[in-house]
Amino acid sequence: MAVRLVRRLALLALIWWIISGAATAWAWGLPVILVTALVIPSSGAARIRPLALLAFLPLTLWLALRGGMQVATLACTPHLDPAIRVIDHHWRHLPEGPGRLFMASLINLLPGTLTLRLTPDRLTVHVLQMDANTRPGLDRLEARIARLFAQDADLEKKEPR
Repeated sequence: MAVRLVRRLALLALIWWIISGAATAWAWGLPVILVTALVIPSSGAARIRPLALLAFLPLTLWLALRGGMQVATLACTPHLDPAIRVIDHHWRHLPEGPGRLFMASLINLLPGTLTLRLTPDRLTVHVLQMDANTRPGLDRLEARIARLFAQDADLEKKEPR
């Protein structure tokens, strides 16, 4: 139990350091990290594969950068009309559980998107600029998150040798 808590604290502190980077943010970030580490459910199903996490971080940064540029373009171009849509993404890769919650939360962090509803069969998303890549992009993101949360036994079942 104590080892698991220490791992959570270390992971959350690393994430906080990456996101904030500022020394002053630790004054209120540390209490948030402590509370979060104590509140997170300790289900074995919520284990994240460390190597998959390292591979996933550049994708997350790219999505945030691309979304930010898209929102800035919309804000700075008065004649460009946003293609605002509310779409349903039906689950294909993620089983019910922490992976779906992670995806719904991640979408909220990306500029131009907002999770509206999370149900057992779909995720409803508000999209500021809908295009031909939006739906396939959500499907690819779900597949990447599924690899992030997959256990070794799950990977053996899905990947032929």
